[in-house]
Amino acid sequence: MKIIIPFKANNPKSRLSSLLSEEERRELARLMLLDVIDAAKPFGDVLVLCPAEVELEGVEVVVDTSDLNTAINKLIDQVPVAVIMSDLPLLNEEVLRGFFETEGDVVIAPGRKGGTNMLLVRKRGFRVSYHYGSFFKHLEIALKSGMKAEIFDSFFSSVDIDDENDLLELMMHGEGKRSQKFLKDIGFSVSFEKTPRLERRVFMQP
Repeated sequence: MKIIIPFKANNPKSRLSSLLSEEERRELARLMLLDVIDAAKPFGDVLVLCPAEVELEGVEVVVDTSDLNTAINKLIDQVPVAVIMSDLPLLNEEVLRGFFETEGDVVIAPGRKGGTNMLLVRKRGFRVSYHYGSFFKHLEIALKSGMKAEIFDSFFSSVDIDDENDLLELMMHGEGKRSQKFLKDIGFSVSFEKTPRLERRVFMQP
C-alpha cells in the first residue's frame, strides 16, 4: 500500500496567522505531518508529496511543483493507494485500521467542512479533484466512473487543523501528539469556565 501525504511547507495554515507567527505555523505544520506519518507508517509505504524539498527521515519525499490535483493524479493509478492530508494530527492506528478495512473501490473520509481528508483508491482510473467541496465531487467522480464508493466517517479523521476551533479540538483530544505538545509549550491551554475555549499565555521576554 502506497500512502501519499501532501504537504505544504511554505507559509502553511495562513488562516491561523492571527494566533501564530509564520515560524510557529511552519513548526506546527511540520509536527502535524509527523503525527500523521506516525499513524500511517504501520499500514504501508509513506510518500510525502511537496512542492519544495523538505528534510524527513524514514519516508520517501517527492518534490512536484504542479498543482495538488495534477501532482496526485500522476501517482494515483498505482493502486491500492491512499491520500491522507498532513493536517490530521488526531489520527491513530485504530482509526486508520478501520479506514483501510472499509470495502469499496473508493473509500472517502470527509472533513467537517466538506473536504476530503482521506481517500483510498483500489481501482485504476479514478482522478482527484480537491478544494471546494471535494468530498461531494469525489463521490460523483466515483459514481460516473462506475466505481463503488464508501464513506468512512470518524471524528478523528474529520478534524483538519485550519482555524481556532480546530486548534481547540487538537488541544482537547490530541494527548500524546507532537503538535499538541508544541501548542502547550508555546502557551496554549483550554479554559472550561463555561464552554471550552482556547487561551494562550504570554511569556515574558528575558
